Amino acid sequence: MAVEVAANAPPPPQPLRIESLLLRAYRAFSAELVIPVHGRNLLIYGENGAGKSSIYKALRDLFARRPRRDALKSNAHVHALDPSLTPRVAVTFNDGAPPLDWTEAKHPGLPTTDPRVALAALRSSFLDYHALLETNAFHGQRRPNLFNLAIETLLADFADAISGKTLAERWTETERARPLVHRSNTNYLTHVETACAAFNAGLEAALDAILPIINDLLSDLGRHEMRIEALERGTVRYNGARLKKDRGFAGKELYAKLKFRGYYPQQPQHFLNEARLSALALAFYLAGRLACVPSAPSPALKLLVLDDVLVGLDYANRRPLLAVLERHFSDWQIVLLTHDRHWFEVVRAAIPTDRWTCHEMYEMVAVTGEATPYLRPVPSDIVKATLKQARDFIAQKHLPAAANYARSACELLLRKQCEDRKVSFYYKPDPKKITFEQLKSGLDSKLAGDQPKLDALAAITPHQARILNPLSHDPTTSLNEAEVVAAIDAVEALMMALRTP
Repeated sequence: MAVEVAANAPPPPQPLRIESLLLRAYRAFSAELVIPVHGRNLLIYGENGAGKSSIYKALRDLFARRPRRDALKSNAHVHALDPSLTPRVAVTFNDGAPPLDWTEAKHPGLPTTDPRVALAALRSSFLDYHALLETNAFHGQRRPNLFNLAIETLLADFADAISGKTLAERWTETERARPLVHRSNTNYLTHVETACAAFNAGLEAALDAILPIINDLLSDLGRHEMRIEALERGTVRYNGARLKKDRGFAGKELYAKLKFRGYYPQQPQHFLNEARLSALALAFYLAGRLACVPSAPSPALKLLVLDDVLVGLDYANRRPLLAVLERHFSDWQIVLLTHDRHWFEVVRAAIPTDRWTCHEMYEMVAVTGEATPYLRPVPSDIVKATLKQARDFIAQKHLPAAANYARSACELLLRKQCEDRKVSFYYKPDPKKITFEQLKSGLDSKLAGDQPKLDALAAITPHQARILNPLSHDPTTSLNEAEVVAAIDAVEALMMALRTP
C-alpha cells in the first residue's frame, strides 16, 4: 500500500526561476527592454555605462528584505523626449502566474507582500565589489570589527531554531528594550537583560553555523594558507548609564581570528594582498548566505547576483569562484555581471552550456541623441559558436580568419575537457601558456579505453601543422578551402564525440 501511495504522489513542485526581466525608464534604461533568462543562470557582459549595474540594482531593490517605497522613483531615467514614460521593473517567473510588477504606484513587497517576493528576499544575495570592501578596507588602522556587518547583512536572516526569529529581529528587540529612563533600582533592567541574553544566544548559534562554511569556502577558493580559527565576539549588555546620551550597549564586537601560514595578523587589510582579501571577503559573504538560507529543498527562488566582484583580481585567482558556485550554489539561480570582456569569455568556456543564458549589452545612441542599452544574445556554448563563426568566414572566402577560429574552437574544447577531466599539468603562472600539444596529450591520457573518442582526437592531428597551429596564420600563407573545411569538420566531430556518454 505504501508503494502505491508513493507511486501516485504528485511530483515535487518545480523550483521558482526567473524567465525574463523587464526594465523601463529605470536608470540607464531610457526605453523598455526585456532580458530573456529562460529559467537558467544568467551571464551578462556590459560595457561601462551600458546598464549592467542598473540590472543589479533593479533586482536588489525588487527583492529587498525591507523595500523602499521611493526606490523606483529615485532611480527613474530622465526623459527629455518622452516625459510620459514611467519607470517599471517586472519579473516573469516559470510558474505561469502574472509577473511581479514594480511601478511607482506599488512595490510588490508593499504593503501586502507577494509571497514570491517575501520568500526570495530571505533567500537572495546581492554582492558587488564595494560590498567586499566592507570586510576589510573601511576599518583604517583598526582591527576590523564585523559586528554591524554581521547583524545587518551577513547573518541578518539567520533564524533561531526554536522561535524562528532572525538575528536582525533579535537585535531590533534588544534595542527597543533599552529603558527610556534611568532608575536607582535594577529591577527595571530585567526586560533589556532578557533581550540581550536572547540576542547573545542567537549570535552564538549563527557564528557556530557560519565558521566551518567560511573555512570550507576558503579552501575551495584555493586559499589553503588561510583559516579562520575563531570568531571572537563580545557579550552584548546594557551599560545602565545615568545620562541619556551615554546609554547604550557594550560588547558590540566581532573579530575574525585569522591564521595565515602560522601567523595571526590583527589587521588583515594591511597584511594580505588584494587576491587574498577578496577571497576572504567572498568566503564571509557567501558563507553568510549558505548559513542563513535553509538547505532543505524548496520551490522558493534562491537568487545570487554578483556584479564585478572580482574586478581587482587576475584570471588565475578568478577561476576558483566558478567551482565554488557549481559546488555550493547549484540549486540557486545565479546572475553574473561583468564589464571585463576576457573574463566573460573565460566564464562562457567553463560553464555548463545547458544551464546558462548569455547576453552582451552595449550603449546604443539613437539619432535623437537619447542613449539606451542594446541587448545581443550570444550562445552559451562558446566552442559551438566559434565553429559557426569559422564556417561563416568560409562562406565569406576569408580563409585565414576561418582557420584562426577553427584553432580557437579546438583549443577551447581541449582546455575545457582537460579541466572537466582534471588533467594535471606542470605548474605555469599563466594557464594560457599550456600548449596545444600539452592539452591534446593530457586529454589523450584520460581517454584510455574509449576508442571512439581517441579516434576523434587523433583525427585532428593531420590539421595541426597547417590549420590548428597559432603560428600558421600568417596572412601571406597560402590556404585552400578544402583543408580549412576539413579541419573545422574534425574539430566539430571531436566536440560531438567528447560529449557522447
